[in-house]
Amino acid sequence: MTKVFIIGEESIKNELAALIGGKVNITDKLDHYTEIVFECTNVKHKQKKESIEFIDDNCSASIPVFTSSLCISASGQCAVSKYPERLIGIGLYDTFSKGLSAGASAQAGKLIELAPSKITDDKILQNAESFLNSTGISFAKVPDRVGLVFPRILSMIINEASQVYSEQIASREDIDTAMKLGTNYPLGPLEWADKLGIDLVYEILSVLQNSFGEDRYRPHPVLKEMVDLGYLGVKTGKGFYGY
Repeated sequence: MTKVFIIGEESIKNELAALIGGKVNITDKLDHYTEIVFECTNVKHKQKKESIEFIDDNCSASIPVFTSSLCISASGQCAVSKYPERLIGIGLYDTFSKGLSAGASAQAGKLIELAPSKITDDKILQNAESFLNSTGISFAKVPDRVGLVFPRILSMIINEASQVYSEQIASREDIDTAMKLGTNYPLGPLEWADKLGIDLVYEILSVLQNSFGEDRYRPHPVLKEMVDLGYLGVKTGKGFYGY
């Protein structure tokens, strides 16, 4: 079986391992026998840089490296890699493997967004795609932009829901129920924010706002306050809801 090494945020590592574990050999040792690497860090940019440097120093330059690119694009990560041609942006976040709609099949729920940079090596990308196909994971190629597609749109929905909540137009439960019933979402936006991590939502919006300079991406102050207080959702036991 393909030897895979996973590094980064523990919860995402565990979710990824559960998704592919029975089909690959997940190793806790990175070396020149490793065939595929996943780097799962999002918000902590220093940790992301250190992980890429560790990968560069400990495995072959020709293997594909899937690197989560929600808060920094694949091209943005190229500057810290010795082998930027092998970096492939990917959308990894808590709940990434769950269904995107209430009626989604198990297979449809495993669609992953890929965002290779303009200098990603074609052969390495082909090897990466072959690997995903061999594990039964569906994927879609998207432009190499911060937030990719689904997480970017979802973050903006969460931002709007945060404003409605802060203005006391509706309760958190009513906001989530209205969106689930009205759009057939599996989760309401505030529930989803807690599962994704408030810090991730805030970071995606902040980077988008800084990149484009448009107010529509500006994170609502309630999100900033929650990040400052450490109310990050499920992973800290408190977010819009308590856990």
